Amino acid sequence: MVVGRLVSLAINEPVTKVRESVLNSISEAFNHHRLPLDLVEPLTAAMPTMERELLEHSLYTLGATHATQARPLIEPFLHHPDPAVREEAGHAAAEITPAESDGLTHNS
Repeated sequence: MVVGRLVSLAINEPVTKVRESVLNSISEAFNHHRLPLDLVEPLTAAMPTMERELLEHSLYTLGATHATQARPLIEPFLHHPDPAVREEAGHAAAEITPAESDGLTHNS
């Protein structure tokens, strides 16, 4: 539930620094839990208009789900004009593997 609220804030907050902090917090959640794609997928609606740093955080988040359904959401950014975004998209795409039942998935 907390991550879902953070995702909403990351999409709707007008202040870039706040959005960046929120996305960083979401990324940190992946250090402790494997979160489902559907929890963070709403980020994809805002990604085309995000600044580079926010886009990099969002791509990391999609890759950290390890959900194969995230791959088509990441792939368009493999051809982004910014090389840093392309690099992060490549890292995120490389993270996509079938989720294992290791007890780390949570619906927070």
